[in-house]
Amino acid sequence: MSMFEKPSQAEQELKWAKIWFKQFSHFHKRGGKANWDFSPDDVILFLRSKRDQRMPAWKRMKILKGLLVYRRFEQELPIDPFSFIVEKMKEIVANERAKQDGYDTIEDVVGVIDPTEPDAIQQFRRALRKDGMRLQTERSYVGKVKAFMADRGLRCLADFASVRASDVEAHLTDLAVDGNVAASTQNTAFHGLLKFFTLVLKRDMGPIEAIRASKGKQVPTVMSTREVASVFEGLEGVHLTIAQLLYGCGMRISEAIRLRVKDIDFDNHLIEIHGAKGGKSRLVPLPDELVEPLQRFVESRRALHEHDIANGTASVWLPYALHRKYPSAHREFRWQYLFASHRLSRDPRTGERHRHHIHYETFPRHLKVAVDSAGIDKHVTSHTFRHCFATHLLWSGTDIRTVQELLGHSDVKTTMIYTHVMNRPGVRIVSPLDRLSEATGRQPAGKSYQEGRIAYAAG
Repeated sequence: MSMFEKPSQAEQELKWAKIWFKQFSHFHKRGGKANWDFSPDDVILFLRSKRDQRMPAWKRMKILKGLLVYRRFEQELPIDPFSFIVEKMKEIVANERAKQDGYDTIEDVVGVIDPTEPDAIQQFRRALRKDGMRLQTERSYVGKVKAFMADRGLRCLADFASVRASDVEAHLTDLAVDGNVAASTQNTAFHGLLKFFTLVLKRDMGPIEAIRASKGKQVPTVMSTREVASVFEGLEGVHLTIAQLLYGCGMRISEAIRLRVKDIDFDNHLIEIHGAKGGKSRLVPLPDELVEPLQRFVESRRALHEHDIANGTASVWLPYALHRKYPSAHREFRWQYLFASHRLSRDPRTGERHRHHIHYETFPRHLKVAVDSAGIDKHVTSHTFRHCFATHLLWSGTDIRTVQELLGHSDVKTTMIYTHVMNRPGVRIVSPLDRLSEATGRQPAGKSYQEGRIAYAAG
């Protein structure tokens, strides 16, 4: 197993491979014989039957991969004769996804590609967009592939003909040893190169045994309620409201600035969060403290939208090609971003002009000033408010499963990290050093120093 795979990934794949092979063999009346050397025609007939049952293409692709995993690892037979089926299924999946998103052809998904970039990067961008990758992920992966090309002296797609797993392994090792990068940076580089090999080069990268960048368990920074209040005092306007959303609802900064007008349900005191990490959606309670400020932002946003309509510039970016399914939705007020930018911007993929949300870097700059003004020496970021939200809820006795749902975590083990702060209000842990001082009757050094300061000031 590769060092970069999750420990349970191979076991899960083999488990589903056995399930699909059992269905496959019963379909062909083979009685589940484990040693049956099936042919490509047998697989095509089975996949066609699933298609006739209206099974989506992405699921038929999972069946195909499962059968190949079974053939390779259980039967120890070659899978090369089935490569043409895999390529055809990839094409079917891409076309089906494009039509579901409202595009006429798969090329409509791609958008504008910079012709001045190397051909390898152009093809990589095109493949990532067909694969449905987010723009941020695309930028990250492209940056890692560009760094790899610079490191190995590669200029075009043809130069990759001689690139092997050993080159990738050496590059990842250099990142860890010479670059001293974080484990997440090295992992991103690995997954970016893996995507490039899969989508562009269309070949297996091979096993990678690079030296890993170390990443220990990180304890999240948590502010006290007093510190949170002091940070709020240093913020105002839209930045104060965003900070209150982060702390009051446990949002990520990307979720807060991407809120649309329709996502705020004032009657039911709920906020809908869409397109969160992993493409998930969730509901969080709307704090009473934020009802009045958010209503004011909705009204000011309405005034800006009416101004855009009068100028003929009213437009907002819509996900999943909704602008094709609902041609007028991009001009409707409900779809507009609540925290809108003061100027129009051009979509980097389509070239169309929209009024987007405020930039990601705007809030962190104001937050840093507020933290410095409050005299807080902790490393406070936008995500710290999410840590505070979870930790303070657990302090108040909220069930950890409830906190898990509010944060949108798939596994409660992720939420368990917020049980790290033991000195919660009313449950203070006494250090053995303090107990020793009490037992021997000695005063703590800090207490004597403080009393000395008071006596000196009185004198």
